[in-house]
Amino acid sequence: MKKQKELEPTAQCVELKKLSDTRWACQYNAIWAVKKTLPAILATLRDIIGLSNPHRRTEARALSAIMDETFVVHLIIFEDVFRTTKFMSDQLQSATFDLEAADDLAQSVTTAISEKRTEDKWREIRNEAESLCVNAGIAPQTQRERRRAQTSRHMEGFVVEAPLERARLDTDDLRTHSFYPVIDRLLMEMKRRFSIETNEVLRGVSALSPKHTSFLDKKMILPMARHYRISEENLSAELYKVRRLLQRKEEQGHTITSTKEFLSLMRPYRDAFIDLYKLICISLTLPVTSVSCERSFSCLRRLKNYLRNTSGDSRTSNLALLAINTVRTRTLDSDKIIDAFTLNHNNRRIVLLLRRLMLCMMMHPLCCLL
Repeated sequence: MKKQKELEPTAQCVELKKLSDTRWACQYNAIWAVKKTLPAILATLRDIIGLSNPHRRTEARALSAIMDETFVVHLIIFEDVFRTTKFMSDQLQSATFDLEAADDLAQSVTTAISEKRTEDKWREIRNEAESLCVNAGIAPQTQRERRRAQTSRHMEGFVVEAPLERARLDTDDLRTHSFYPVIDRLLMEMKRRFSIETNEVLRGVSALSPKHTSFLDKKMILPMARHYRISEENLSAELYKVRRLLQRKEEQGHTITSTKEFLSLMRPYRDAFIDLYKLICISLTLPVTSVSCERSFSCLRRLKNYLRNTSGDSRTSNLALLAINTVRTRTLDSDKIIDAFTLNHNNRRIVLLLRRLMLCMMMHPLCCLL
């Protein structure tokens, strides 16, 4: 931070981000922060190399050697690709995001990534990398004439299927060895995870939502029914009857606005609409994202790290509920909790400590773990 202020006094300082296994957004933020602060990072490493501490000097010299022109090109490539997919990652973490909208978003991102696989885009990345190298003081790699690879004397009598040495790549070679493979691998993964067959099944989930325009559309639901081996004839008859049922309910003043309300409405008639009721239950167990569950698991991991040797299952479960349901935790009345505790414990010192603990917990539920 200090070096950034020295190099650019008027610019806003950027702090380097720490990577996390449970927060995908930090991947792009970390790459962007390194790209933004690369001149300050290299200047700091040069200052550390001049220090007297031999261990820090060795580490700084090693890091400085890694950050060459090839490193900058890879940094620009991944920053550009991650920037394209970041908004999709943010949208998919919404608990209320529609499955059909997620499919449309995935297709648009796939198209945007495929359009990057051009010579013009590679030249744009090369120009940006050269500009960043100039600003950071990184010397360009010199174009050396390649020597003819000679086989070792010990390997002359053998047939080898792989090169005997690793050739050093020039920045022009990175187009075919790094840029295109990264784009191709990402496109392959996007098409595999959002395939046509999978999307047809997921569209059936949207057709079971009352707020969707394709609600109870037979063409949208049939692919999902085939996937789960549900009789198409029975489902067609049930769809015809359920439309009449919903029409009568609307005339009586009962309207449904969500799949959960649709399930509650169909529960008394589940024996008459067996296949449709089964599809509704399946649709409620296929959310667009598992981010809520992942956040809960991440919270439980932190709880276990702090309490695995000091508490039992009951206390861990109670603290997990407080930490996960932060919205409800903030609405708790700490005075009532302390008064209830006072009835069971007449020790004034315990009550005072509990009051401080409750105030800390209201600010952040995980503070009670420290």
